Amino acid sequence: MNPLVLAFFLHNVLATFFLGMKFRGRPDPAFKNFGSALLLNSVAFAVWSIAVVLRPQNLELFITIGAVFFIASLIAFFSAGIQNIDKSKRQSLILIGSVVAIILFLLRAFAYTSNPGFSPEGLFFFNPHPIMQIIYIFALALTALPAIDAVASKLVQPAYSRLVRYGFIAQVMGGVILITSTDTLVLFINGWIIGIVYLLLWTSLLFSKKAWSAVN
Repeated sequence: MNPLVLAFFLHNVLATFFLGMKFRGRPDPAFKNFGSALLLNSVAFAVWSIAVVLRPQNLELFITIGAVFFIASLIAFFSAGIQNIDKSKRQSLILIGSVVAIILFLLRAFAYTSNPGFSPEGLFFFNPHPIMQIIYIFALALTALPAIDAVASKLVQPAYSRLVRYGFIAQVMGGVILITSTDTLVLFINGWIIGIVYLLLWTSLLFSKKAWSAVN
């Protein structure tokens, strides 16, 4: 087991958990849904961390279980990004999004399964089906990016607003690379970028009262 790989997954668990709790604790619905999305991602990475440690024969099962929480997080992101829409329309959109998410999971679990594995260096590859790669990229772009814009625009302090906006956009891009890349060097560099950005995000947002001193 590569200790750097385990450290990467565990740091993702802790970072998304702490950030999720911080956002979830705010009264604004956009923050709450954004926090819920991060907490669901934390659970997903916890399941995948177990797979990295155990390297079970049924590795695909662990990845699929984690995917349940990852896909659920997309609904929470979607909800965070549409809070300014009329309530009745918002509820209809969330219902439609939930149905799409269920279909997405069924496709992922039964039609377009992944082929996860480890490199000789111990790096972990999700190796989703190419069709699922396309769907994941579009799903992340359409749900996470509007949610990031929604919460970033509510932070009055410009420095923290930019940090949230560009920090989480970087994490979305890193997530896309994590899902799609099969190159060891690319994954290694991407892992360090994700880790450093998450470190910057949680150390800044958790311990700075100034970040939350005034919220739109």
